[in-house]
Amino acid sequence: MINLILGPNGSGKTQKLIDMANEELKNTNGLLVYIDRSDNHRREVDVQIRFVNAKEFAIDNLDKLYGFVNGVLNGNYDINRVYIDNSYKISGSKTKEDVAALIASMKAVKANDADIYMTLNTEDVEGLELTDINIINM
Repeated sequence: MINLILGPNGSGKTQKLIDMANEELKNTNGLLVYIDRSDNHRREVDVQIRFVNAKEFAIDNLDKLYGFVNGVLNGNYDINRVYIDNSYKISGSKTKEDVAALIASMKAVKANDADIYMTLNTEDVEGLELTDINIINM
């Protein structure tokens, strides 16, 4: 299931994502992965959650992000959740069509029924068809 945390800049989407990941760690037997575009939040994410700095893996466009997430999930079936902060920037999205492609690509990830959580700005998804997606508004 794809879950989008939506809100304007500065609304606390990143902190919500971090809190969700840290809280889920208490309730799961599986593994969690947190993907961000820098190390700024590494210390806020529990050390038992695999923190990935997208820049260290040269993830800078949609195809690389899709391939990375697919590879991580297919390489370890114990992963229950993937949290992606700044998904718009990591994927190199610049238009609403890019955001639609980002969402579609994450919906296409077929691996171990893991849930994917992503943060996006509300204005980036306005007017897009968001079916079969759980929306968390800030």
